[in-house]
Amino acid sequence: MALSMTACGNKESETVTPDNSTTPEAVETQPTQEATGTEETTSRDDTGVYPNATGLTEVAMGVTEDICTFKVPLNYVLAGGYYDENNEEHTIQGLNSATTTVEEALAAGSFSTGNHLAFFTMTSLDADQTMITTGMYTPDIMSWDDFKAYYTDAKEIGDESVPGLLYHVEAISGQCVAVAVKVSDDVTLQIVYEGSLEGEIGEDELGQRLYELVTVK
Repeated sequence: MALSMTACGNKESETVTPDNSTTPEAVETQPTQEATGTEETTSRDDTGVYPNATGLTEVAMGVTEDICTFKVPLNYVLAGGYYDENNEEHTIQGLNSATTTVEEALAAGSFSTGNHLAFFTMTSLDADQTMITTGMYTPDIMSWDDFKAYYTDAKEIGDESVPGLLYHVEAISGQCVAVAVKVSDDVTLQIVYEGSLEGEIGEDELGQRLYELVTVK
């Protein structure tokens, strides 16, 4: 079964099987901002997801409006983009480099462009090579019910107000842990993790930690 998923280009024209991956970080406290803004930052990694993180911040995510935040590390490289009114994908200025860290992007105002961050890939610059990929899916691409029907072996996590699914996908490094979070009635956020934590803490604990990176507004 091939499902319309997106990574770059036209949201309606690309078709791939639902697999992906990513990673993030923090600095001094900053006020929450509209459209792709940031929340307060912290000086340590309390998520248990990001090895060697120098700090954390929360970046807003959404399609037509910001509907959740995602905890990311300051010293990870993040590249991301948004959907325009024609459902075409675009990179966000300042979030299109293979070397710019979250901290540097914050300082440059790249999370405050007025565009809603809908997808990103985040990578550690350290030897651990942790990578996290996220993407928001609307019903025309893949609905929440589609996720449940496609990943028949998925474990249910989260709660009734913000349900989640834990499953595996084929990513760059092979089979990887993935989590889908129903962040609104019409939008599902998929998180794909590539790194060493599954072997260290198990898929259930890793899935819960990935789920807790998301805060629904």
